[in-house]
Amino acid sequence: MVVITAVFLLPYTLYNSYLYLFLQRPDLISFVSMGTIIPRPAVSLTDPRQVLIVGTISSGTSQVSADLKGKLGLEIGHENSETSWSFVRDGTVSWFHGIRYLPRPGIDTDDMGTAHGESLFRSVTEELCQELMPNMGFHPFMFRNGNCSLRQKWDNCWKQECKNIIEQEWGCGLRSRQKNSADGDGGVKVGCETPYRKSLLQVRHPMRTVESLVTKFCIGGVEGKVQPAFLTFTSALFPQHNFRDMSCIEVAGYYVVEYNNAILSANERGYLDARYQVEEATPCVVARLAGFMDGDVVYDMNSEHILNVCGDGDSTAHLPLTSNVNRYNKDVLSLDWDDLLGGRHGSRRGRGDQVLQKLIQKLTVSLGYESTGE
Repeated sequence: MVVITAVFLLPYTLYNSYLYLFLQRPDLISFVSMGTIIPRPAVSLTDPRQVLIVGTISSGTSQVSADLKGKLGLEIGHENSETSWSFVRDGTVSWFHGIRYLPRPGIDTDDMGTAHGESLFRSVTEELCQELMPNMGFHPFMFRNGNCSLRQKWDNCWKQECKNIIEQEWGCGLRSRQKNSADGDGGVKVGCETPYRKSLLQVRHPMRTVESLVTKFCIGGVEGKVQPAFLTFTSALFPQHNFRDMSCIEVAGYYVVEYNNAILSANERGYLDARYQVEEATPCVVARLAGFMDGDVVYDMNSEHILNVCGDGDSTAHLPLTSNVNRYNKDVLSLDWDDLLGGRHGSRRGRGDQVLQKLIQKLTVSLGYESTGE
């Protein structure tokens, strides 16, 4: 028992004590400020963060969060904005946090205000929270430290917490308003529980994104079945499509189209601040768009640090983002436009049907890429 305590429990206790002190009670270690390290203030659930970056699954969100942390020293979380136990106080890069810019089915769509619409929204929320699907990058704890036990991965408490969070977060960014400096928050958008100074849309060429999604979520290859968790999420988020009757390429394609178009619409309406292509971006470019070089950053010590790093012409933070994280489609699959036609790869649409192909070609142009499709 002594050995077990020493080997397992003691390191675990020490690590959690470290997180507690530095993230929740930095006031207890303020004496460290007499040295070279100044404890950063705690950040609560409702305190503003600098940036939220959203983008589809397989758009390179893992790599961007890794580079912003590794090359710029920022506290950026991937699919995580919970600051009481994680060093994510500068912001978050996430596909699922994009739910704040997606219209709520039945509420913000054509059925809004009807009993049927409210029933639809409750139904899809229930579907998302029925069971834990960790390979989708979602757990309620990624938003906040609630009252459920962290020792249980999923139980009735987490199911209810899941529904509470989704009902609150879904579309909250579309219900936000801009507060000006007279409100005392430096222009932070409000409306969602956790506010961000800047919100960015990260995009990747739609065809490359579809290739990566197919590699990740198609069981048995390009003509295989859709992984159940991906099918559950796409069906719940965009119930206007019958994903269960689609081929795996079609599920991936319509997900990319609907997610990007919804957030592009929010961007055009002023709910986001900018978008960028991940293929052309560098950590310094992203940091500039995120406002880390501005004079009114949320955590003012970041500004000088980022300006120094990005002011160094030899810094690796000027290099393009090169994927070395979650490389699901490294030399595995290459699709062309004709792979999106009906009748191909398990599609039940009529042979040669061009609907999905045209939608993705249109999205490609909307995102600033050159479409080679006719």
